Amino acid sequence: MFHVGQGKQSESGRKTAFILCFSITAGLLIWPAWVRAQEQPAAGGQGLSCSEMEDFLREAKIGKQSDIPRGVTVPKKATLSDGKITHDGAIQAIDEVKRSFQTAHGTELNFKDTYKFNIAAYELAKMLELNMVPPYVERKVGGKSASLSWWVNDAMLEVDRYKNKIQPPDLDSWNKQMYAVRVFHELVRDTDPNLTNILITKDWQIWVIDLSRAFRLQKDVENPKNLVMIDRKLLTRLRELNKEDLQQKLGKWLTKSEVEGVASRAQKIVQFFDKQIADKGEGAVVYDFPRTSEPCGKGLPI
Repeated sequence: MFHVGQGKQSESGRKTAFILCFSITAGLLIWPAWVRAQEQPAAGGQGLSCSEMEDFLREAKIGKQSDIPRGVTVPKKATLSDGKITHDGAIQAIDEVKRSFQTAHGTELNFKDTYKFNIAAYELAKMLELNMVPPYVERKVGGKSASLSWWVNDAMLEVDRYKNKIQPPDLDSWNKQMYAVRVFHELVRDTDPNLTNILITKDWQIWVIDLSRAFRLQKDVENPKNLVMIDRKLLTRLRELNKEDLQQKLGKWLTKSEVEGVASRAQKIVQFFDKQIADKGEGAVVYDFPRTSEPCGKGLPI
């Protein structure tokens, strides 16, 4: 799922701020040839459900592997086939815990970088019915546990879109997607939400990837300024989250303290938006986002 050149940036590269870019004007877009040339859709079926994609990732034979050029976690791209469908996936086996770690943002105590968080983020997105995180499953690769994710074909990185000043054709839809991305990143408390971790398909759908440095223990949101507006269904799902359900769904990959952090931040996000609604009115805060109508990666190119 990591795009060509996709993955975590080097530590020096992390100094690039996570700019969720809201375009001011939407000009005529010609999808760049360099994007089309980088990925060709794999042969296979059409319209797979979320569970079918997950089963494919768990059961398909892993063929040729190659390093993904960008990334300090050494992810790999792999060709997968079950005899009927051939599609690529991304393997990430990082699983590090350090008492302290120096990042571009300063020293982080109790540092954790693990493939487990990718899977937990996907499962959480399903609970929220937020169709913005591609399928991730846990699988043994070469005798080592890893996350294996569905490769997003024919996509460009947000960092490239921003660098090349490519404007979204529908500014309102783009902004609504970005508002949802902001809420999700605050919920999972991702410490590495850089522009290489957002993919954009040719239909201008955003997919959030590489969350191996998420799920910190802090119980407050990191930056309330990222909470601008929220989708109605997403707000409803956030209200419904509780520690018991989160532990049941995510406990295989998260510690009890990490689960408690998610539950607390969900509550804080709901409280923040409830206050915004009371102060500004619902119409200024809540919107309806069609992409929450599916629970996971349905609609991804095959």
